[in-house]
Amino acid sequence: MEPLGREGSRQVTEADEQMLAGRYRLVSLLGRGGMGAVWRAHDEHLDREVAVKELRLPEHLDDAGRRTWIARLEREARAAARLRHPGIVTVHDRVTGADGRPWIVMELVRGRSLEDLLKAEGPLPPGRVAQIGLQVLEALRAAHQAGITHRDIKPANVLLEDDRAVLTDFGIAAVEGDATLTSAGAVLGTPAYMSPEQVSGHEVTAASDLWSLGATLYTAVEGRPPFGGASTGAVFIAIATRDPDPPVHAGPLEPVLRALMRRAPSQRPTAEQLHTRLAPLAQSRPPAPPTVLQPPAEPHDPRPRPARSRKRKAVRLVLVAVSALMALGLTLAVARLVDFTWQKARDKKENAAYAANRRAVERMASIPGSVVVIKEANEAGKVYVESELCDDAAFSAHECDVDGMVNSVLGWLRVQPSVMSIRFDGPKTRCEENPGCDFTVLNRGAPEISKVSIYSQYLSEPTRSIVLGFRVG
Repeated sequence: MEPLGREGSRQVTEADEQMLAGRYRLVSLLGRGGMGAVWRAHDEHLDREVAVKELRLPEHLDDAGRRTWIARLEREARAAARLRHPGIVTVHDRVTGADGRPWIVMELVRGRSLEDLLKAEGPLPPGRVAQIGLQVLEALRAAHQAGITHRDIKPANVLLEDDRAVLTDFGIAAVEGDATLTSAGAVLGTPAYMSPEQVSGHEVTAASDLWSLGATLYTAVEGRPPFGGASTGAVFIAIATRDPDPPVHAGPLEPVLRALMRRAPSQRPTAEQLHTRLAPLAQSRPPAPPTVLQPPAEPHDPRPRPARSRKRKAVRLVLVAVSALMALGLTLAVARLVDFTWQKARDKKENAAYAANRRAVERMASIPGSVVVIKEANEAGKVYVESELCDDAAFSAHECDVDGMVNSVLGWLRVQPSVMSIRFDGPKTRCEENPGCDFTVLNRGAPEISKVSIYSQYLSEPTRSIVLGFRVG
């Protein structure tokens, strides 16, 4: 969605709906997105400007699809209306248009999105990014405490009004107690900012929102998203199988971004831990200079003091300041050394586990298809294996037999000594989609095989290979 609060691309004409629900007069278009458009409007009853979100239904929707899209907008209204926080756009009202479509009436934020700011000015300084991150984090904490997971944190959904950062667009939020509105094979979210568990089709939690916040802050400080690719499938694979490139402009934010974007949700910091790490970085004022204790005042002497004596005093004061700064630098160096040592020990342990699991994979015989890649998975120490079951040429010629592929994977799993039972979760039609069809595996020993799935690799291309992917750990 383009930013709320910026003057729109066109004014309302006579052909447009002038008054909504007999109260809200449309003034100008502010932005368009996948699920609708946002207008600046005037509330005739309370004499104030508001933002009004209009639901745009895709063409050729059947009745069920129409009900699903309307239900998503209704859920956005309910989710945002449950929240009262300065960092979340306030919902004032929900009304119905003459054609039965719902509209959401919201607070008008007079600013632009973080996405537009980055397009206009380029990467932001780490301190400014930390300030934005801290405010969005506080908004997320309020949402999570209310049982709401946003699921679409990205620069376009962070609005900036002076020094205020505001989170908007709860259109695909997961609300505790609400039934899911996700259809089979649907992808909800923005690929470059979706967490590894989200692109893998697993449960999206508060930790997933924090990963997306990390990706958003990475983009703000680097000027580009942490992952890219020629297609949505390529982006998904990159997110699920590797770490982002180390940021080069993040400065003191670098360890925070690295911690937020760990692929295993359990290894990411909690909201409280993140607040503790962001708060000092978000301070806009430089630290106060060291306090220098002045000697007691001497009795007044009318005779002029020799210049040499004043110089010695100045030198002493400078040395006191330099000593304080050296002590501060030594403290920071020790803290970095402790953090580096702990990280190195943990990495050594994870690398040993990965090496052992990789050797176990390489000893496995008759893995179905043609093994394309063996690399570290999105969980520490685990191995991700990708094997091509059907290449692009065969797919294009309609020679991919999904039944045969499913049976070959089942047959291979049954002969693995560590596998006790397998269940195909289906349906088979999902094997030609992304994230694909899954097998639930119960293990009784090592090597443990988990997250087995068959999926289509590049949905956006004319030809697409069908791939088997699994983790061992």
